Amino acid sequence: MPSYDEVPNIENGPEDLLAEVAAGLQSDTDAEVLAEAAEILTAERVSLGIVDRLSAAQRPVTMTLRSGCRVEGMVRDVGDRVVVLAGVDGAEQCIAIASVITIRGLPSSLSNETVSNETQRGQGVRRPAVGALTWGSYLRAESASESHVILIDGTTITGRLALVGADHVDLLLADGAVTTCAISSISRVIRQPSRSQRDGMRRTPESGRTSG
Repeated sequence: MPSYDEVPNIENGPEDLLAEVAAGLQSDTDAEVLAEAAEILTAERVSLGIVDRLSAAQRPVTMTLRSGCRVEGMVRDVGDRVVVLAGVDGAEQCIAIASVITIRGLPSSLSNETVSNETQRGQGVRRPAVGALTWGSYLRAESASESHVILIDGTTITGRLALVGADHVDLLLADGAVTTCAISSISRVIRQPSRSQRDGMRRTPESGRTSG
């Protein structure tokens, strides 16, 4: 039955009544958009992987590894199973993601701006692209350079990569001996910058001279 508790405002003209109705419809639409955005945000966060967040990192991150050590650097490249960090000293570390316990400095999984823009277009939120980096591709890239290979048991082997197979690597040691390591046993690989790279890092951008 009709309710007579609320008396219509007879002073409002047809234009005012239309405006009130339109405002109500807009409010309902806004609520639907917000609800849709919340659903997309939840779905994306549930399916988001750690490599997606590493790919989006724009600031240095600090990792604690299973060995107990901490490594810090800028994310230079990311694959499904490995991540490369560049340190302030120019050293580069390729780290097995399986050996990482905690990470500090990762960005929020999704930004409000990205959610808003993609939701308005009726699309899901796009993740940052994850590269095709693998242990094999990284180790073969500069196989002639000296590397420090740290195994999951904490053992460190220093040498030049003589061969990179499908599941193993050969390291040529300083005494001429060759040590073979299973790639699955590698926790991280450290490469120091070359002399020319170190010289370039010491140059000041203003004068082009070496600092110090």
